[in-house]
Amino acid sequence: MEEELQQLRTNASSDLMTDEDFIATIESMGVEAQEREINDLLKAMHENRIVSWDEAERILMETDQTPIKCSLPEQTRPTEPDNEVDVDQCIRKLLDNDPSLKEINLNNMKRTPVPAIKRLLEALAYNEHCERISLANMGLYDHDINVLVTVIEMNQAIKKVNLETNYLSGDFFAKLFKAALVNESVEEIKAVNQGVSFSTQSEKEIIDAIVKNHGLTKISINFRLPEGRHKVENATLRNGELKRVKRREAAQKARLEAEELAKNPVPKLAPEPKKEPEPKKIAPKVRLTVF
Repeated sequence: MEEELQQLRTNASSDLMTDEDFIATIESMGVEAQEREINDLLKAMHENRIVSWDEAERILMETDQTPIKCSLPEQTRPTEPDNEVDVDQCIRKLLDNDPSLKEINLNNMKRTPVPAIKRLLEALAYNEHCERISLANMGLYDHDINVLVTVIEMNQAIKKVNLETNYLSGDFFAKLFKAALVNESVEEIKAVNQGVSFSTQSEKEIIDAIVKNHGLTKISINFRLPEGRHKVENATLRNGELKRVKRREAAQKARLEAEELAKNPVPKLAPEPKKEPEPKKIAPKVRLTVF
């Protein structure tokens, strides 16, 4: 291509090229560039197993527009694993306060009836053991899970909430983050990729609630305001440092108590002697007199 352009400039400068020659040269350059692009495309198709190399050569050699069918076997693409969680069983375990139920994951279960989701969230309100709830990619709207706001206010066991890829509004998340201020027990909230955009007012309310919260250490949410992203990042870093300080203080306190106990062991108390059971008193027999 560069050599042809150079030749074109040389011929043009020498005033030896006619208009017909100039047009013919331009057209030939376009044809060569198109053929080169087609060759690159067919090569990429062969490397990605879209067509075989023989079929790519046939495409180059054929002059008509006859379609060429690919002879390669059909490729199977990996899909998301099926979620086979039994919602009714989760509800029963929540109501029974089953300590084995630590996580509820309903991700990708778009066909779950909304009434079942509401019953599950209501059962979660008084549970003392479940720490993680995931409702990502379920096509949820605000009115579907409004009860979750009340659950976050009441429940102190929940640590992680995943609501990614739904249609939840900024007003809903403003209420949710304000509810998380009540106990400050929630540590992580995921809320990215919502199908609706947040208003400026709701973004400000969300940011203010996050900054006031000293329990959140990980937040994923989309903000249009750049200053909001910086404030949220600083708040999570602050909270993470506070938790590290508390862990160090708790570990140091436990170590000091262990050392103090080793120096001054508590004497074991002698077991109390067992009391012998008192003999049962037998009541004297009384004759009933019949008149």
